[in-house]
Amino acid sequence: MVDVPKDTTVPRGTAATVPVTVTVPEGTRPGEYAVALSFGGEQRTLTVRAFPRTGGGDLARAGTASASGQETADFPPSAALDGDRETRWSSPPQESAWWQVELPAPARVGQVVLHWQDAYATRYRVQVSADGRTWRTAATVRDGRGGREAVRMDAPGARFVRLQLDARATEYGYSLYGVELYAVAP
Repeated sequence: MVDVPKDTTVPRGTAATVPVTVTVPEGTRPGEYAVALSFGGEQRTLTVRAFPRTGGGDLARAGTASASGQETADFPPSAALDGDRETRWSSPPQESAWWQVELPAPARVGQVVLHWQDAYATRYRVQVSADGRTWRTAATVRDGRGGREAVRMDAPGARFVRLQLDARATEYGYSLYGVELYAVAP
């Protein structure tokens, strides 16, 4: 359902921002939906993505982490899984890097929650694999902002979850205090 104000008056020759609220009714199947909008003779299409609900505990805590590299031995890949916000994984200062977790069993992953240190990724992909060799992109982030970021997806059969980090926000490498993974709720 799209909620748009019934009437909005804008003086001629000025720009306006009109808030649009989109709600997804309970029971909506996951997928992409096109919503047509019209305002002042202008036509636009809004793409709404509906994702399945997630729940349960953090799947990543039972996993094993690895990475393309680490800044020093003080910042190992496993530090992003230990639940301690005082420890972290940090990569060497290069543009392309990856961090991944191998889960004990395949899961249908619905959400990845990242806790970035100041050195975060502005562009990255969440990739999944059943075997650790063949990867598919489950989500793409083009405007990462650091801090706590929650990325939604629907990735069945994921035994491995990889963050393919493509662009840095700083001159340093990438640095994660923590990574959490949540399964799609039954």
